[in-house]
Amino acid sequence: MRFAVRAVDRLVEALAVVLLLSLLAAVVLGVIFRQLGDPLAWSDEMAQYLLVWTGFVGWVIATRRRSHIRIDALASRLPGAAQKGLEALVQAAVAALGLGLAVHAVRLIERNWDVEAVSLPVPTGLLYLPLPFVGAVVALQALFELSAVLRGRPLRSASAAEAIT
Repeated sequence: MRFAVRAVDRLVEALAVVLLLSLLAAVVLGVIFRQLGDPLAWSDEMAQYLLVWTGFVGWVIATRRRSHIRIDALASRLPGAAQKGLEALVQAAVAALGLGLAVHAVRLIERNWDVEAVSLPVPTGLLYLPLPFVGAVVALQALFELSAVLRGRPLRSASAAEAIT
């Protein structure tokens, strides 16, 4: 199981690199052709789509690495049991957010699938295509972390891949 989780993590990281390089290429091409006096009609919209997708993939990576920003000024001052309870509540809320995102994203994609983008011959629903995956990953990660909290494991010391096994 650990091998499969790590393989998927590496695949997502590779996807992030491809998206970021594609974003860079779209922006550079747009700038070059604009300077040549023959702007590309699609480069700005393509860059917008790639930026959104890169953000979604970055969210997955940050969730898996547990590297999102946390402000724990209040939580760190609570006694151990209260800290554990607060952390369990936070992880349950994050799991609910991820699940809600995954479920509602499907409807969002369906509603926008027949609307064509302005300059690209693709449906605008394509912009939201990563959301069900992102929501599912966020929800699963939060559930693994919730499980770790309830079992008394420290969250920041074990990777999610270790929490799975």
